Amino acid sequence: MGMDTGGSGGGPSSEINVTPLVDVCLVLLIIFMVMIPKNVPEISVRVPPDTKKKKPPKQQNDTLVIGLTKDNALTLNSQPISTRDELGDLIASRLQGREKKVVFIDFDDDANYGDAVELLDLAKRNGAAVLGIMKHKNRPVPDTLVGI
Repeated sequence: MGMDTGGSGGGPSSEINVTPLVDVCLVLLIIFMVMIPKNVPEISVRVPPDTKKKKPPKQQNDTLVIGLTKDNALTLNSQPISTRDELGDLIASRLQGREKKVVFIDFDDDANYGDAVELLDLAKRNGAAVLGIMKHKNRPVPDTLVGI
């Protein structure tokens, strides 16, 4: 296929001149590009307030450890407590507002078993969801449990 100069056939040429078609398409494209952004309606969006700032201040996440000695002396995080009622109030106030309501019980091996169970019940009544009993690694296992 060569280029036709128009002199040999003498008749009309059937080839399409593409240049005016490209010019018209480009002009239409520019017109649509300019007009479209003006026709888009505005969408108003309301952003919800930031809820992270309005959360109540977090309580201290220190571990609550109730201690019971063989003399029935009570402690809460190594602080001496005089009565069980005072201990219950302290547990309830410190567990308030926490996500994880965990209380650990640390009692001596020689402590009264009934008193230890009462402490577990006291912690449960005052809001503890999970109770744990602590065992120190450096304490030796009593001889009565070795043969079991």
